[in-house]
Amino acid sequence: MLKSILHEIMGTSVREPHLPRSLEQFLGKKNVLIVFADTEDDRPIVQDELLRISQMRLIEDDIEVFTIAGGGAFSLFEDGYDLDVDEVREQLQGPLNGEFGLVLVGADGKVKLRSDKPMSAEEISRAANIPSPRH
Repeated sequence: MLKSILHEIMGTSVREPHLPRSLEQFLGKKNVLIVFADTEDDRPIVQDELLRISQMRLIEDDIEVFTIAGGGAFSLFEDGYDLDVDEVREQLQGPLNGEFGLVLVGADGKVKLRSDKPMSAEEISRAANIPSPRH
């Protein structure tokens, strides 16, 4: 928000985020949720719990989840992905170090959701335009 206010004051436009090269492997295949969890409050813990209790929903909805904390990227489901943490933070206009945030990148490479509050898997799937499962 501060960035957009500064851009408004200075008269420059807010640039659209670019897909980081390390996320290009998911284009056309999966949505990617990046959780920036460097904060010292309880939001990263709450977000992790919300995601873990709905892990199967996220897998079924083809949403890959990464947590960025302590200078590294950690996959919720699989290891073996190597993300450039600094590039991801910069290109997706993520929060500053020490701040919580999440960014959902659609399979089309566009940012679908941005939040500074924990969100449920249902809210995340809805933002990715994935319909709710029928009961």
